[in-house]
Amino acid sequence: MAQALFWEEAAGGKVRCTLCPHLCLVGENEEGLCRARGVRNGCMVGLTYARPVTIISDEIEKKPLFHFHPGTRALSLGCYGCNVLCTGCQNWQISHASARTETSRLPELTPAQAVAMARKHKLSGVAFTYNDPAVWIEYVHDVCAAFKEAGLYTAFITAGYLTEPALDYVGEVVDAFKFDLKGATAEQWARLTKVKDPTPAYESAVRAKERHGCHVEVVSNIVPGLNDDEASLQAMARWVREHLGPGTPWHVTRFMPDFELSYLPPTSIKTLERAVRIGKDAGLRFVYVGNVQGHAARHTVCPGCGRTVMRRGEPKVECSGVERGLCAACGEDLGLVEAED
Repeated sequence: MAQALFWEEAAGGKVRCTLCPHLCLVGENEEGLCRARGVRNGCMVGLTYARPVTIISDEIEKKPLFHFHPGTRALSLGCYGCNVLCTGCQNWQISHASARTETSRLPELTPAQAVAMARKHKLSGVAFTYNDPAVWIEYVHDVCAAFKEAGLYTAFITAGYLTEPALDYVGEVVDAFKFDLKGATAEQWARLTKVKDPTPAYESAVRAKERHGCHVEVVSNIVPGLNDDEASLQAMARWVREHLGPGTPWHVTRFMPDFELSYLPPTSIKTLERAVRIGKDAGLRFVYVGNVQGHAARHTVCPGCGRTVMRRGEPKVECSGVERGLCAACGEDLGLVEAED
């Protein structure tokens, strides 16, 4: 537990959390909607600081980030709680859990210890994932700062539902920002998450790229009957192109039934392939299928000459068609972020 940032005193002895647009009004010994931040002795505290529930070495492609340090592995950290609370979350056991009851039993992992762990296991960076990292932003910031000082990369896997000051606080130490574009309309976001107005999420993705220079990739989990219609797919693809640029990778991933959406079927391969075509027709240069092992649309095809330049196996990535971020055959810029020589 550590004193939190982004809060203010409110009437009646309560505290207003200003971390995300929920702007929870929290009383003494209570938690906000995320269940990771609460009020103790009149102050907002982070209940999960330095207490990750998941500590895993993972391929960066699993985030998924395909154009950011390909073929490397990252220390992947997550905590209890979430401020988005997806109805079909596959990590619901941790994201929908209360940090109040679960966190005290977890061992501490300080920022310095996280760096030491990454170095010991020859990892290239850190990724905050499994739940939305917004809810333990103070720890995320401190760990990312330590990793950058050590010459290692940082990645933030998020729905972007943050206030502007909170985004700016973490944006200064984040290298890669993977944005979860949940749907094409506010109604779809509200059915899939606890977010009623996704405007701040969209703004976070754009601000991460334009103000902070983050490498941004976008993921849309395609859910049958909820966001898989033609108009929704077209709208999402168009938003990525118009606001983040045609070179921004868009991952359309297969929904698997879980949690409150366990009654739905998995996304069909045909639907995912249709989404890929829609993305490319919208002008996106890199559209990928996710959660389908061995699918051809997991590989990177040069938009200039049509050659396959990166092949993603399980788990190895083969990049023989790439030279210094360019297509080795035609010199096309592939929009890659790679380690400096």
